[in-house]
Amino acid sequence: MKFIDTNYFLRFFLKDNLNQYQIASDLFTKASLGQEELFTDSIVIFEIYWVLKSYYGVKHLFVKQTLNQICHFDFVYIEERQILLDAINNFAKFNYDLEDAYNFYYAQSKKVDKIASFDKKLIKNFKN
Repeated sequence: MKFIDTNYFLRFFLKDNLNQYQIASDLFTKASLGQEELFTDSIVIFEIYWVLKSYYGVKHLFVKQTLNQICHFDFVYIEERQILLDAINNFAKFNYDLEDAYNFYYAQSKKVDKIASFDKKLIKNFKN
């Protein structure tokens, strides 16, 4: 099993380094054919979010589409896939950053009934 780091996903989606894009693409193709087992974690998803938003300054829609595609790669195991998908698909709805949306859905998945936070938007939305 191979862990997939942030830069593999970025090179694959941005295609800004053709050699690295091809290497990443080949690995993803092998995995999609069942020839490789891949996994990644939530930290990588947050790094991709940060790099796309802060470094590349890409629009929200591209960030959302990219993260959604990664979370829908059925050949890449992601432990908290559903929580990430919920956060990715709803962070703009609540006017949150991805990390706040993730915390919201993570807390819900753990059946938390209260959140200790100074973030009034998070507390308001958690009560609803």
